Amino acid sequence: MPINIICFGDSITEAAEFPYEQRWPTLLQAQLDALWPDGFMVLNRGVGGNTSAQGFDRFALDVLPFLPGILLLEFGLNDANVRDWARVPRVGVDEFRKNLREFQRLALHHGGQCVFVINHLLGDVVGQQGNNAGFRDNLAPYNAALRELAVTLNTPYIDLPSLMISQNIDTDAMLAADQLHLSAEGNRHYADMILAGLRSTVLAVTG
Repeated sequence: MPINIICFGDSITEAAEFPYEQRWPTLLQAQLDALWPDGFMVLNRGVGGNTSAQGFDRFALDVLPFLPGILLLEFGLNDANVRDWARVPRVGVDEFRKNLREFQRLALHHGGQCVFVINHLLGDVVGQQGNNAGFRDNLAPYNAALRELAVTLNTPYIDLPSLMISQNIDTDAMLAADQLHLSAEGNRHYADMILAGLRSTVLAVTG
């Protein structure tokens, strides 16, 4: 039986603006098939616009049936978003931590393994948010929370910003015109980095 890799996140994971074969979870599946034929099944469970709280509400349908497996968590961009008409983020960083802790606990409880994904570097997203800060500034505490949780919970994580820097990946090529979502090239880079992160952590044992 193949090992499930559940890609659980928001629009970055869903990649709905691209054909199925160009989305990074599909590309990841092809790379895994080349290395371990029939060894893994990659499941795309991203939903555009979702926060970790909304992910929590669909966890029972989108994740639990596929455990045990590897739960790849990619949230934070929507949690950190401050609407134009608001002064607080959609999901506060404390609630974000609570949700990620619970996702990790549930994965382990059902015999799986959790891997946190630190969100990729953003470009110059146009405009100020409702709290008069830029998108990158609002996201920073959430990426920091992910790193802290990974250490505290002794959970593997994939640090996309560090990988982008070490591999000299150009954000202009990586990102779409909005400087936040991925371009087609960005999906290819994302699949490469996720695979590298998995191979250096959980697949070093599982594969």
